[in-house]
Amino acid sequence: MASMFRSISFKIFGVSLGLLIMMLAAAIWSARSKEQVNRQLRTLEASLFPLSVTLGELKSVVQAQTVTADYLLTTPDEAAVRKCFSKARAQQKAAATLLASAKRYRAIGSEIAVMERNKLALARLEPMLAELEFQENRLSQMTLLACPLEADAIQMGKTKAQADDVFRQANAISKEIDTFVEKGAELVADNQKTAMRANILMIGSAALVGLMLAWIVSRGLTRPIIRLQAGARAVGAGRLEEAHVPVTSRDEIGDVTNAFNAMILDLREKDRIKETFGQYVDPRIVADLIGGGTHASSGEKQVATLFFSDIVGFSSISERLAPSTVVDLVNAYFSEMSEPIREHSGIIDKYIGDAVMAFWVPPFVDATRQAELACRAALDQFSRLEAFRLRVPDIIGLRRDVPLIDFRVGLSTGEVVVGSVGSETARSFTVMGDTVNQASRLEAVNKVYGTRLLIDHETFSCAGKAFETRQIDDVQVVGRLEPLRIYELVALAGEVAPDRRRAFDLYEEGLDHYRVAEWNAAEKALQAALELMPNDGPTKTLLTRIAQFRQVAPKDWSGVWSMTSK
Repeated sequence: MASMFRSISFKIFGVSLGLLIMMLAAAIWSARSKEQVNRQLRTLEASLFPLSVTLGELKSVVQAQTVTADYLLTTPDEAAVRKCFSKARAQQKAAATLLASAKRYRAIGSEIAVMERNKLALARLEPMLAELEFQENRLSQMTLLACPLEADAIQMGKTKAQADDVFRQANAISKEIDTFVEKGAELVADNQKTAMRANILMIGSAALVGLMLAWIVSRGLTRPIIRLQAGARAVGAGRLEEAHVPVTSRDEIGDVTNAFNAMILDLREKDRIKETFGQYVDPRIVADLIGGGTHASSGEKQVATLFFSDIVGFSSISERLAPSTVVDLVNAYFSEMSEPIREHSGIIDKYIGDAVMAFWVPPFVDATRQAELACRAALDQFSRLEAFRLRVPDIIGLRRDVPLIDFRVGLSTGEVVVGSVGSETARSFTVMGDTVNQASRLEAVNKVYGTRLLIDHETFSCAGKAFETRQIDDVQVVGRLEPLRIYELVALAGEVAPDRRRAFDLYEEGLDHYRVAEWNAAEKALQAALELMPNDGPTKTLLTRIAQFRQVAPKDWSGVWSMTSK
């Protein structure tokens, strides 16, 4: 029941009911005003006007009685006197009838009169009419007594004087009533105008108050909706801290506002979870898990690009530094080198000592671009290395014997199993398969060739022509029977100087001769490449092998170099 009174429909019903009551009150007041005016008009119509007419007729009768009295004074004829007597009788009866009508009209006016002044005026007429009736009866009696022939002139003179008095009295009452009627008519007209103006004012006031109430209620309803709209826009813009909406009512909008604020708290909690676990697990995986997705939980086979990196000579570096300094250095290194991976949509799987394992896999990245993005991330890491080296003295607190930070990267693309792996109490979203091991082996192969960034043939094919690469060798890594063609990822397309590009071409020419055991031709091309790049690791490695092969020829040479260690 309480919730019903707080509902919007009840508020609207209340406003409508209030407006209806106000309009009803205005209508009742207007009706009462009209009723008063109507009663005043009825007072004029049913009482005062007929009373005035009646008194006018009474004056005519009195005048006739005066004429009769005058006639009696001048007519000695007995027949005429008798005729006059009969006329006097009729006049007496007519006067009595008119006086009775006058008293009745006055009584009607007293009954229906609404204004106090009208009641007082009609009450004042009552003794005047009674006196007039008394004097008229006296006049009638005197006229009748004067009709016999023995009536003398004195008696007839008194009768005439009485008739004059009655006429004056009737005339005075008639004037009183005429004045009363005139003022009453003016008063009725004024009251009618006043009632009309008051009626208009009352209806206008009711309409104004109704509009104000409607505006207040509508404003009260729309303001929370506007605040909800602003909160929803803040949520859409990601400003969850600004999205809280104050609850200002206890109706349905208040319930919606409470639900909205609860949703905001839930979103903030999810963001907090994302932010917290995003330090341990990629935020996209956390978002997928929170959102109820299956990508981060179910296992499936997919083509992914794997990334492995390792700091060169980290063991010797860690031996020279205090444990806390080693942690500070590694954390700073990971922060710097993880950023390019995240910027290029990669997922960091784990940090293994000083190594980083990451991967690119749908649906977190477009399958057609995963190899390209992985290559861009690796090149971006090396572009940041020099700036990081400048920060190392401040990180470890040394100005002398500062260790030189360098790292190696291996990239491999192939089929893996992707899913959440672990026990019932602890799980990790990761990838498994030969491609993972291959990426790790490629990172280690860098040591053999003196390179820093090696990729396999599948990555080379998927990355397209967006990068400058050179073919390094065909190798057989530990744990894999099939040979693996490897490439060095050098730079973005168009960013290699012509001399260096010429050296790469000479190297690949020498590599072709090397694969078919044409040692002289291979050595010649490689020496030419070494002149352009005196410190090139792969060129030196192949020249060293050719020198060894000249002393001890390889058995069953296939052009594939077998790796003996991981």
